[in-house]
Amino acid sequence: MQISNSPPQGTIPHALPTSSHFLSTAEGELALTVIGFGVLIVIALSVFLRRTSASPDDAIRAYVITLIIIGTMVLICAGYSNDQIAPAMGLFGTVAGYLLGRKGGQQ
Repeated sequence: MQISNSPPQGTIPHALPTSSHFLSTAEGELALTVIGFGVLIVIALSVFLRRTSASPDDAIRAYVITLIIIGTMVLICAGYSNDQIAPAMGLFGTVAGYLLGRKGGQQ
């Protein structure tokens, strides 16, 4: 025996909620702004490193640390929760720690 209520006339029984586009939300616009700012920072960093003729290790370290910071800011601005950001923060921290600590042992 099956007991169920029939839906009211003129309604869709399993209507999905309407979703807005990512770019139309405040988080989307803020994330795009941070990405644009990051591109400007990377371009300025490229010009600076070319003028100072930095070593390859210093250039890689500067680019990776800059990209880690910009990537973290994009994840935060895009509206992800702490549970979603935590694995990325662990990976970013590991890479940054390796790059920053690697030069300390060399002489």
